[in-house]
Amino acid sequence: MSYDDLTAEELKERLSRVEESLRRCERLAIAGRYAGAVMHEVNNPLEAINNLVYLTQRESHDAEQVRRNMHDAETQLERLGEIARKTLSYYREESEAKDSNLVELAESALRIHAHRFSANSVTVRKHFPQPVVTRVFAGEILQVFSNLILNALDALPESNAVLWMRIRMLGERGHIMIADNGRGIHPSMHKTLFEPYVTTKSSGTGIGLWLSKRIIDKHRGTIRFRSSQVPGRNGTIFRLSLPLGQA
Repeated sequence: MSYDDLTAEELKERLSRVEESLRRCERLAIAGRYAGAVMHEVNNPLEAINNLVYLTQRESHDAEQVRRNMHDAETQLERLGEIARKTLSYYREESEAKDSNLVELAESALRIHAHRFSANSVTVRKHFPQPVVTRVFAGEILQVFSNLILNALDALPESNAVLWMRIRMLGERGHIMIADNGRGIHPSMHKTLFEPYVTTKSSGTGIGLWLSKRIIDKHRGTIRFRSSQVPGRNGTIFRLSLPLGQA
């Protein structure tokens, strides 16, 4: 059957399935990057547990010291469990929105790209003065944050690169700002930036910002940007707003 033979409703259903496939592929790509960041987090408590086991074997005659070592090991195991639960909550299929701290999601998104910040000498300036809890699909919002950070990384200069991230609560909404001092977006692309397959990168797919806007719209939020290519004032700012109530 050709597309000419499909009804409007059938075309809409097929488009919906394609969108969901794209969203899942994007989330899998982010999950792969997040796995590397999580391994760094996991390594510290694992190393601590290994050291505690070694010390306990050497000090097995000292019952009080063994008890202290076991207490410390239990604390490290709880930390591992917390990391595992948090990671799974981001990437398991979510049937409904749940209360999530946007600051924790932002910290996770920054960890995903920490190796690139370090490798490219990027200065990250974040301002998270308080927890901002809203009801969202956590994995999807993490995907949006990661997409915007990745776009900023690709636009940043080779020297004196800076990325800013701020989250705060104003009234009944959570406000997120992600900004960079990169090359900026050409004015000719401003009106079509959130359309599918629009990209400034030679290797880009042009679906990251499109999917991000779909996700924010789904959460009854807004996403806007300002960008400049004027030397000395170049860079891009994305501003997101999410309601604090039911998504």
